[in-house]
Amino acid sequence: MFSQSTEESYGSWSTLLLDYDLNDQFYLKNEVHFRRTNFLSDWQQLLIRPSVNYKLNEVVSFSVGYTYAKNYRNEFDFNEHNAWEQVMLSHSSGTSSFKHRFRFEQRFVDEFTQQPTGEFLKDETDYLHRFRYRFTWSMPLITVQEGKKISISVFDEIWLNADEGIVPRSLNQNWFYIGLAYPISNNAAFELGYMNDYAPLGANQYRSNHVLQTTLKYSIN
Repeated sequence: MFSQSTEESYGSWSTLLLDYDLNDQFYLKNEVHFRRTNFLSDWQQLLIRPSVNYKLNEVVSFSVGYTYAKNYRNEFDFNEHNAWEQVMLSHSSGTSSFKHRFRFEQRFVDEFTQQPTGEFLKDETDYLHRFRYRFTWSMPLITVQEGKKISISVFDEIWLNADEGIVPRSLNQNWFYIGLAYPISNNAAFELGYMNDYAPLGANQYRSNHVLQTTLKYSIN
């Protein structure tokens, strides 16, 4: 039998989501993520993700985008640049709304090697593929005032490393989220929730990151 160990950590992630409608079908989007670990004391990641989006109809939408990620570690900090393509399927049943998000990423990640002095220096850039699938369920819960309802949102997202093609190879990480959303105005909403970021670290070793997630969404019309 093999023993399994899980490394527990706690973080606080804040997200700003901005949308700008170009017309009825095309819109621009940008995401800025401020991610802290040891709850608030240390940086974990800074992420910026602009995209161009096309809404085919009420069910299907397509997106292409770019992500810059600054990752902070004890030994060294490293950058990632990736391009990605996405398909989103949306549907509803009664008061429940469902979304299926499929994203494929082409990743360029800094690689470092340790020198005889113990110092880490950038060696080269790794080219990697990753597939992501997110299933989201949401539903309004209570009306706090006319036209404004607090809603619940739950999602699970699996991240899979892929070979040079698009065939998934291994688990990269898994996210589970549950939270509440409140419409501040016609153009803005605030979300507060809990997320668990679970990932393998190595042979029989795993990471479980418990995250307080806050999100501000704003549509520029």
